[in-house]
Amino acid sequence: MLVPQTIQEYLRCFSNELGERILATHPPLHKMDDPVSPRMNSLLRRPYRAQELAAMGVVRRWERARAAAVVGECGTGKTLIALAAVHCHADGRPYTALAMVPGHLTAKMARETFQTLPRVGVFFIDALRDRVRNGFPSGINEVKLRYGKIVREGFHTTLTDLRLRKDYRTARQRWQQSICSGPALFVVGRDRSKLGWFWRHAYEVAQCSRY
Repeated sequence: MLVPQTIQEYLRCFSNELGERILATHPPLHKMDDPVSPRMNSLLRRPYRAQELAAMGVVRRWERARAAAVVGECGTGKTLIALAAVHCHADGRPYTALAMVPGHLTAKMARETFQTLPRVGVFFIDALRDRVRNGFPSGINEVKLRYGKIVREGFHTTLTDLRLRKDYRTARQRWQQSICSGPALFVVGRDRSKLGWFWRHAYEVAQCSRY
């Protein structure tokens, strides 16, 4: 037997054994012959069969644990898989989800959400602070899809105000009854959420305390 010289040759020679080992070690949560959620039919964009299976795998994972991961190359439809999983997992119940994405992909995330989920409200977390700085948008802003472009239009508030229950029993009840009764997705840039101005202040305090 020839010894494989490259990764490609190795995978070609032992693909069957590797596949059997993977299935034995990590049995699928959703098998190919298992029916998918009927909610898949209500999506505005119907995923491919492989994407449906991946989305249902995420749904089954969420039924057992609090986290799941979708790993795939660019162009495999990870955003569509994630949105389909959220939609099917909710099973018709109103929900609020958070998408943390690279800053340059916030508009893309919003656009794909509108193109995929029916009757969804999409909101940008433009800033963690309440006051406007340097003319940039701040707070929570609702966005719409207009002629293929994402525009800030509609509801506007701040994170501080959003936490208030006002005349309702809880802040969540206020949100669902007076602001957004259907599914909602909040989109925030990863850099904004992880490395905002709060972090800068803490860093400066830490630096000063060293001297």
